[in-house]
Amino acid sequence: MKIEKKIQELEKKIEELKKESQKEEMEQWFKSLLNGLEIEINDDYPKSVFYIKNNKVFFRLSQDLINKERTYFFCDFYLVWSVFEKKYKLNYNEIQAFIKKMIEQYLKLSKVTPLRIFCAF
Repeated sequence: MKIEKKIQELEKKIEELKKESQKEEMEQWFKSLLNGLEIEINDDYPKSVFYIKNNKVFFRLSQDLINKERTYFFCDFYLVWSVFEKKYKLNYNEIQAFIKKMIEQYLKLSKVTPLRIFCAF
C-alpha cells in the first residue's frame, strides 16, 4: 500500500512539472508574438488600436462603444487563440486567463478582457 502512494505522489509531481513546462513554453510563444508588433490606428475604427506583424492583425484593443468602462483585447482566432486550443489543449476560460496575465505583464494593460475574434478588422 505504501509503494502505491509513493507512485501516486511521483506521478502527481511529474504532471505538475509538465504543466509548468507547458506554461513556460506558452509564455515564450506568446512573447514571440508580441516581439516585433507594430501599432496601427485606423480612422475607420477610432476606438481601436491594432497590433500588426507581417501585414496581419494579431490583436485589436478596443473600447466598448456602449459601456466606456470596458476595454477588450481581441485575439485573432486563427493566428493566436486556436494555437492554445489545439497545441496546448486549453479551454476558453484558461486561454482568456492566460492571455489576460500576459497582456498585463508585457503590455501593461490592466482591466482588459481578452476575447477571440475570427476577423480582427
